[in-house]
Amino acid sequence: MSNDFASMLQQAAASENGRTRTRLRAGQVVTGTVVQIGQDYVFVDVGTTTEGRIDRRELEEEGGSAGVKVGDSIRASVVSADDVEGPRLSVSLGRGGRARLEDGALESARDARLPVEGVVGAVVKNGVGVEVKVMGARAFCPASQLGQDYIADLASLEGQKLEFLVLEVKNGGRDVIVSRKALLQERQSQAAKQTLATLEVGKDYSAKVVSLQKYGAFVDLGGVEGLIHISELAHGRVERVEDVLQVGEEITVRLLALQPGEKGGPPKLRLSLRALADSPVAAAEPERGEVLVGTVSKVTSFGVFVDTAKGTGLVPTRELGTQRGVDARRSFPIGKEVSVVLVSKDASRGLTFSMSRVAAVEERRNYHEFARAMQGKSDEDAGIGSFGALLQKELKLPAPTRSAAAPVAASAPTAPAAAPATSAVSSAVSSAVSSAATSAAPVSAAPARAPAPARAPAPKPAAQVKPA
Repeated sequence: MSNDFASMLQQAAASENGRTRTRLRAGQVVTGTVVQIGQDYVFVDVGTTTEGRIDRRELEEEGGSAGVKVGDSIRASVVSADDVEGPRLSVSLGRGGRARLEDGALESARDARLPVEGVVGAVVKNGVGVEVKVMGARAFCPASQLGQDYIADLASLEGQKLEFLVLEVKNGGRDVIVSRKALLQERQSQAAKQTLATLEVGKDYSAKVVSLQKYGAFVDLGGVEGLIHISELAHGRVERVEDVLQVGEEITVRLLALQPGEKGGPPKLRLSLRALADSPVAAAEPERGEVLVGTVSKVTSFGVFVDTAKGTGLVPTRELGTQRGVDARRSFPIGKEVSVVLVSKDASRGLTFSMSRVAAVEERRNYHEFARAMQGKSDEDAGIGSFGALLQKELKLPAPTRSAAAPVAASAPTAPAAAPATSAVSSAVSSAVSSAATSAAPVSAAPARAPAPARAPAPKPAAQVKPA
């Protein structure tokens, strides 16, 4: 019983108002709840026996309002954990216009990696950096530490209020070096952790293009950078990344893979633009020798790229059908409609087209179609002959029968045909011949053989005279 009572006393001593004792350390980032707003401080419950306190001027907005209310959640850094009045917290030292920093505040901010707010002053001689005033203290920020990217015009920052991290404090606070780049990188790292926790392979995400390289484009997905390889920019062949993307462009990408970084570094993200679009060649693959109609999409020094319904391909310069020295950019402007024929297709090089061979391919196709049509007509008229069929059609004669005809006496005189009948037959024959000549393929007639000349009778031998 006594042991139970003793444990209850220990629990009561270790907790107050439902809070358990939590030990904090300088530099630790904590999240708490605002429990009271005083004239000088905002008190926050961070799980310790005594509430943490934040200088109210760090949170004040224009007009003097506190900027927070009781019950709000707030995130801050621990400046000092052993203060008798409770842990000292800060969201950003120097914010709120406080006249001067307290003794040791800069050292505490350095150790805790706590952001400090400062006003950018004059540019140091030769442009090596700028002066920064942090609550009465004079600090120096090198030009290379003013941002993640190079800033050419340092004077454009003069008078701006920015946040920095304290890197060095020497000579009792008289020599202070600060960095904005370190703060931005740290915040980016925190955002990257939050973003990585939500990424899933196969899903689409919004991204911003941050840099272009020969092998692809780097994009930012909210603190995390990923690579879109040049082969993942489009289904067709891409020669330059600049032809597809521009720095600063907002795009949607698909996450293909999330690979762990080397030596504990950040993970590598493989992204794709091509995966978002259906393949233009998925529906039907062009056949070799097939003539396609497309539009010019790009002109290079080695040929012209043409987009067709069955894929994008290259027409090499030698297959353009133009004379040597002709400017292809003028002859084939972007968007021009052209006819091409597929020469070859390769998994690595893609489709290869030709413009110069289109005419020959179409001529062969037309000849084969004509030959097939004539073959079909010959099969239909095989029973009577093509000329006989045309003559029968023109004269409207009945189909011939196979019954034997009566013999005709050789000596019977042939009655002359009537003139009108002869004229009608001649007309029909002429019409039939004309129709046959029109529908049949031109055939070169063999020259008629001239009749052999009549052989003169052999002379009779002279009579021999017998001698008397």
